[in-house]
Amino acid sequence: MTDTHTTTFETLLIPTDGSEPAEAAARRGFDLATQCDADVHLLSVADSSIATGAGYAGDSPSIRNRLRELSSNRAASLRDSAVEQGIAATAAVREGIPAKEIITYATEQDVDAIVIGTAGRGSVGRAVVGSVADKVVRTAPVPVITVNPKATTPGSVDSVLVPTDGSEIAAAAGRVGFGFAEELAATVHLLSVVEAARPAWLSALTDGEDTSDESLRADSREALDTLAADARERGLDVETTVTEGTPADGITDYVESEGIDLIAMGTTGRGGFERLLLGSVTDEVVRTAPVPVLTSRGDTSDRPEDADRSEDT
Repeated sequence: MTDTHTTTFETLLIPTDGSEPAEAAARRGFDLATQCDADVHLLSVADSSIATGAGYAGDSPSIRNRLRELSSNRAASLRDSAVEQGIAATAAVREGIPAKEIITYATEQDVDAIVIGTAGRGSVGRAVVGSVADKVVRTAPVPVITVNPKATTPGSVDSVLVPTDGSEIAAAAGRVGFGFAEELAATVHLLSVVEAARPAWLSALTDGEDTSDESLRADSREALDTLAADARERGLDVETTVTEGTPADGITDYVESEGIDLIAMGTTGRGGFERLLLGSVTDEVVRTAPVPVLTSRGDTSDRPEDADRSEDT
């Protein structure tokens, strides 16, 4: 698996459950594949839990067969659409627990990133893509590009926003974002949002550390300068900004004011009481951002079983 320093985006995995949000995310994925000159794998998972779930007297072969048929049709339809756009595409069908099968497929095929919608509706009214996307983001061993219903506007990605909380995980995610920006020949915007008016109880838990706005701004500027030097070494155009506010709101406000096309950030960040966890900020950004969000984990472990266990959480 490629590491965060040499990430390339030559193969994209696009799962679908046949819902409109999933199909819209797939179309957005085709735009990215075209811009990256990447191949795509279209994967539809026949959800085995539907055939064995409540309302059925045990496993049902007829339901399984119908689910496989629907999944095959969905994957083939998207593959045909991709090929019509000049994209090299492969259709695949799996049966099992969706998040686990997506991650297992990504590992087996050595894909570079997963593109997935954050909301959808499956058979018998089950919410599928939304919950599956959450599990994939939290457990995938490769970067995940999430596309919520607000982020499906077609077009090229010419600017990538990399927010940072100063943690190494945020910096590693930033380097993944730099790799994507290189693929797209996009400008990089580096942003640190300093939370103003911190509650007194929070400041009291930082063990005497200087948490003044001036100190936080200085730390943020140092982190941005370090990341900016890395980006410029790659030949990227870079802009840096330190602002104040609530991190998630500050990120989405910057996206709208600067016309950003994609956000790249980590799924977890520096812990402790002295900082907001980047993970919680990422959750909100993924749900509300008007552009796709490229997320990457702080570790590169390859554990499809994590997705299996998370189905019960």
